[in-house]
Amino acid sequence: MKQLIFIAILCCLLIPGYTYCQKQGGPDYAVGYSLDIRKIALEKLKADKAAGMDYIEIAGLGSFVNADLSLKISQDEWLLKCDSLATVLKKAGVGVWSIHMPFSSKIDISTLDEQQRQQVIRMHLQLLEGLYRLHPQVILFHPSYYLEPNKRAARKDQLVRSVKELYSAVAKAGRQLVIENMLGPSLTVGERERPLLRTVEECQELFARFPDQVGIAVDMNHIAHPEHLLLAFGPRVKTLHVADGDGTKESHYLPCNGKGQNDWNKIFAALEKIKYKGVFMFECHYETTDQLVQCYRQLQQNYRNTKQ
Repeated sequence: MKQLIFIAILCCLLIPGYTYCQKQGGPDYAVGYSLDIRKIALEKLKADKAAGMDYIEIAGLGSFVNADLSLKISQDEWLLKCDSLATVLKKAGVGVWSIHMPFSSKIDISTLDEQQRQQVIRMHLQLLEGLYRLHPQVILFHPSYYLEPNKRAARKDQLVRSVKELYSAVAKAGRQLVIENMLGPSLTVGERERPLLRTVEECQELFARFPDQVGIAVDMNHIAHPEHLLLAFGPRVKTLHVADGDGTKESHYLPCNGKGQNDWNKIFAALEKIKYKGVFMFECHYETTDQLVQCYRQLQQNYRNTKQ
């Protein structure tokens, strides 16, 4: 029995952001939140760490990309900037769990324009050359932007092509590639089709065509009943975007403000069932990072109360 306890403790120490706390009634996750790269500053991160924030997801990278998909600064300057950010993060003791790669109508890895698709891939690889210096564990991509009507099948083919290329590069660097599910209560909105990966079924269809080691990032604001998507993908769930909503619009509510419709006890139960080992990564509206940490603890305690 002592050996089993020792092994369990050792596993907890070796898996970042995860402790399996059966005595407490369920798993305990490290907490993180999405932060614009332009807002990374030593004193801010020190305050985040003191509040109980262990990780960040770096966002806002589109601010470094021109309309023609070139970088706004030279590659050497970009590498130096990333080195500087790495120093700040190390001093603050905050880790980079994930990188949210940029996306837009032009930055779309499913584009039908093959020349542009190749430019998009090259731009991502340029950014990643510097971003790897921040020691991220997860590299996250959107599958597409909004689509022109009746091109979904061709867009899926392009997405698969891009994911295979990106996976090769990201895996070689020793990082986990993930693709995020997108909002899609209906196929169309106005004259456009919704982005790819809009339903559980479409996610399953496309992930069957991706390399097996490509994971999914489950955005809980993009789908009604996100626990269904969690359970459908099990161990392929590698990271989260935690926010509340109703699956019909981009709400990004703080889960504890009561505005959304997610059932957080069911979500926690699904995370426990699939043995999720990542970070509880908030991507929502908030006032202070302390508010995010307290919200996580409230959600966690509510779930534990259901198990007693």
